[in-house]
Amino acid sequence: MKYFVFDLGGVLSVPMDIKGLYEQIHWKISFNEFLEKFNFSEESIKVHKGEITTKEFLEYLKQYMNEDVTLDKFKDMYINNNVFFQDTIDIIKHLKELGYKVCLLSNLKEIDDEKLKQNFDISIFDQMFLSYKLDMVKPEDNIYQYVINTLKAKPEDIYFFDDNKENVESAIRNGIHAYQVTGHTIKEKIFEILKSL
Repeated sequence: MKYFVFDLGGVLSVPMDIKGLYEQIHWKISFNEFLEKFNFSEESIKVHKGEITTKEFLEYLKQYMNEDVTLDKFKDMYINNNVFFQDTIDIIKHLKELGYKVCLLSNLKEIDDEKLKQNFDISIFDQMFLSYKLDMVKPEDNIYQYVINTLKAKPEDIYFFDDNKENVESAIRNGIHAYQVTGHTIKEKIFEILKSL
């Protein structure tokens, strides 16, 4: 059995408009400082691993805001911001028709999962590997080993697609076929792979 595993942001969905989120709230800090706090801070890693909640992450961000933003308001701004790549959706459906297993492997916060479920039919996936539920994030080796073990698959039977070079390199290091693509470039790569199978 062959498994096709997709990242979410950049591959299935258009990357979130973080600048737009920044502009909807009055901040005490610059956009670059916000980007650092939002994506790369210790709290960002913790919320992606499920070690803190979205509410706790928002409380962390609030110290850098000039206004009081409720959790509901934050969720509304965050969740109503989603567009999917039709090519990737069509590819997933085609792979399912061919009898392949299709999975999602993504570094997600709980709020990202809520956003996904509100905007996309997740029943198309045979398995979902979400960082906040696993207490692991890409590009850590343990998340790829978890995928391999859970699927009971040989690493070489897994084809992984991510827009992040480091995540792809880590997957390859763990024996997985991995490709750096986006929703704009994935179609050509998938059909190239299918021709070889």
